[in-house]
Amino acid sequence: MAPMLSRLCDPNGIVSQKLIDYYAERAKGGIGLIIVEYCYIDDKESKANPGQLGVYDDQLIAGLGDLAEAIQEWGAKAILQICHAGRSTSAKYMGRQPIAPSAMPSYTGEMAREVTVKEVEATIESFAEGARRAKTAGFDGVELHGTHGYLVAQFLSPYTNRRTDKYGRDRGLFALETLDRVRSRVGNDYLVGYRISAEEFVEGGVTLQEAKAFAKRLEERGIDYIHVSAGIAETGQHIIVPMYLPKGHLLPLAEGIKSAVTVPVMAVGAIHDPDLAEETLKKNRADLIVMGRALIADPELPQKIQSGQLEDIRTCLRCNEGCSSGVPQNKSQRCAINAEVGRERQMRIHPVSQAKHVCVIGGGPAGMEAARVLALRRHRVTLIEKEKDLGGLLRYAMVPDFKAELRSFLEYLKTQVVKLGVEIRVNHRATLEYIKELKPDSVVLATGSTVRVPDIPGAGKPFVSTFAELLSGEFKSGEKVVVAGGAAMGCEIAAHLASAGKKVTLVEMVGELATDLEMRARQTLLQLLKERGVKILTNWKLEKIDNGYVLLIGRDWKKQELATDSLILALGLTPNQELIKPLRESFSDLYVIGDCVAPRKIYQAIHEGAFAGRAI
Repeated sequence: MAPMLSRLCDPNGIVSQKLIDYYAERAKGGIGLIIVEYCYIDDKESKANPGQLGVYDDQLIAGLGDLAEAIQEWGAKAILQICHAGRSTSAKYMGRQPIAPSAMPSYTGEMAREVTVKEVEATIESFAEGARRAKTAGFDGVELHGTHGYLVAQFLSPYTNRRTDKYGRDRGLFALETLDRVRSRVGNDYLVGYRISAEEFVEGGVTLQEAKAFAKRLEERGIDYIHVSAGIAETGQHIIVPMYLPKGHLLPLAEGIKSAVTVPVMAVGAIHDPDLAEETLKKNRADLIVMGRALIADPELPQKIQSGQLEDIRTCLRCNEGCSSGVPQNKSQRCAINAEVGRERQMRIHPVSQAKHVCVIGGGPAGMEAARVLALRRHRVTLIEKEKDLGGLLRYAMVPDFKAELRSFLEYLKTQVVKLGVEIRVNHRATLEYIKELKPDSVVLATGSTVRVPDIPGAGKPFVSTFAELLSGEFKSGEKVVVAGGAAMGCEIAAHLASAGKKVTLVEMVGELATDLEMRARQTLLQLLKERGVKILTNWKLEKIDNGYVLLIGRDWKKQELATDSLILALGLTPNQELIKPLRESFSDLYVIGDCVAPRKIYQAIHEGAFAGRAI
């Protein structure tokens, strides 16, 4: 399991029960090794984020020991990653100016000062003391965080290290001296690994060739393994790989490092497909597979692979909602498709003492998640869906080429409700009379939303389609296409059409695109639009639609015509709320969830379904 900031510890970096429960759940799921999230090593400038775990004081050893023990009790090994933020932090976290090899601004624009040689020595000592505490606490090893643009990586990179002293003439010296000091403190028989950015994807940054040369030096110095990642803060899409980049995005880097060393090499970066992971090992591209978000989404993934229950894996969407999107707001770890994350104890599923008959109306993600949880708790569940198949709007959202994980997740939900014995009634429109005939004890309303068609002259013309009609195959676009709506869905539609060779123009009435996405996902989707040649017009909105063209109006009241063969509308959704009032008048135990409350994301759909399933 990859080290990932969970934001579940207590203030000041102290291990909490929530943190122990989170890691114990993953150890219980059959993982072989857990690399616990990065810990800050001193109480000066090393802290990178609020909610970060600490290893800066002996008083933290007791809690860290409890955490290591909770992991090891399930048969997994536990490694603690130790880190100094360098310039990748803020004075508001530590109350002092950040330090760096050379004075330069952080990715937030906050200026870091150049660290002195005396401070370098103190920092190396803090790393060694952090490693000592990890060993004392009972961890099986430590990992030096030499990647993602934190201090150790900053010394190695020509992008951030412009010193003229010995730490500038030999940019790898700081890491090697740190390794030597750590080794002197923990002994030669204690596991010490190193995580490296084998490519920083920034001009003037570390390249694979330089990383390979440094990996050899690490091996000569006695490192036990090398964990290959990539990126820095400015290129964060290579740290937490979104769905818009291919699976196994960083595998060539791991393979490159492996060609240079003989110590074990760990590969990470969207390798959550079991077939891809197995193929990677068989082809000797890496020695160990590291999974991150995949184990947040499904802690039992290793056991399911081992037992051949691949259809039961809850596939990570790589949407970064909850796991990564919560970092800027300092929120605790969550997952869009696993409502238990970060609250494993309180959200644990328990069977009911007295089963009820529950009617779930709507077979989209919210309804299916509610039905799944209700059935696990041994209620009798009837799931009603008006369409011929389950899935709601996911059936359309999963169509673009970069949505393979969403297709897998939809199949997971459909498989679970069938295996759990939910009575599924498709092609049935739920009316109040129909529901009353079923005589349920409780009702869950999850009727979702409908694509919004704007009240614009010409919206009903035959060359105009909604995104749902396009992605369902009901509508075939021409060669020249205008997509109206620049939220994530509209951007994805534009990228999808462009991949099929269409000439696409994307129109958005405000100044920015895909603002409803997590930062790294947004950054990658915008790059995808650029690569696929999508023309973008922001600050323009539709005013009129006519045969062969659309009329746009700008903020300055200027107008322009766009010639087009097809217009695809991706302008939002309208909640389906017709049944709310009559059901409230007829049933005392009613839960309204998902998009029929208000159109939002899959995060809210799954979490509200999970809550309803536990509340009844």
